[in-house]
Amino acid sequence: MTPRTRVSAKTAEPRRISLLWLILIAVLALGAAVFHRQNPLSQQAQGYAATVSAASAATYVTLRMLNAALSTAQEVEVGASLGFSGTVQPGKMLEPVDDTIERIAGVVFALMLVTGVLAVAMGPVGAVGAAMIAGASVLWIADRLLGPRDVMSMLSRRLVWYGGFFLLALPGAFVLTDLLAKSFTGDVMARHQAIIAEITDTVEVDPALAQDQGWWDRLTESVSEVDRYRELASNIWLRADELIASYLALLSVYIFQIFVLPALLVGAFFILARFFASQAYSVSR
Repeated sequence: MTPRTRVSAKTAEPRRISLLWLILIAVLALGAAVFHRQNPLSQQAQGYAATVSAASAATYVTLRMLNAALSTAQEVEVGASLGFSGTVQPGKMLEPVDDTIERIAGVVFALMLVTGVLAVAMGPVGAVGAAMIAGASVLWIADRLLGPRDVMSMLSRRLVWYGGFFLLALPGAFVLTDLLAKSFTGDVMARHQAIIAEITDTVEVDPALAQDQGWWDRLTESVSEVDRYRELASNIWLRADELIASYLALLSVYIFQIFVLPALLVGAFFILARFFASQAYSVSR
């Protein structure tokens, strides 16, 4: 073997090894795209989004229960005799509070839908990212076999970086949010949940009554029901500012957990991916 032949063999060996690595990466990326439901990172991100969705759903249910109780309290009539006879409805003073609760419930419902969509979409988005990496690997393989092409090199490098963003960075941002959110907002949520529970403890219906009686039968028990709704109306009227502030605080926590903190992390990862995607091409030249 001549010295020139030995040099050619030495230079061909790294090229063959890199080609084998590209084939392996393409196969693994295709497997990640096909079996995206088994991706552990996407599963953790889906679990976090599902947890926030379940918590917001529980808050939405309590808001609607409170809204229904306030609407009933507004219909309670009280007899009056001050030179004339008739009835008044003092619970109507709660109408602004009731309207505010209803608007907060609408925002929480929209947030619940968004988190539900994120929980469902995290896996398919990762599959798209894996497919992009597989496509980049195929382009690189073609570049090795057919000869270097600047356009092919630029496209493949951008595909691999942006594919990695969808496959790893996007769900990774929600996994990091899951680790950080509790330390940032856990005490705030616990404090305001305790305030809401204290103010609205009269909203709950006795389970024993619910088993044996329908809603109409319970409403006909006028004495106990009227007293309960009067107590609820009085309690909410006296502490309406605390109740609204606590619900707004919970809503802010949900927005921070599902939008603000993930958006900051995703933005940071996207800037890195965009930087390396553009720099890689200039270095390759």
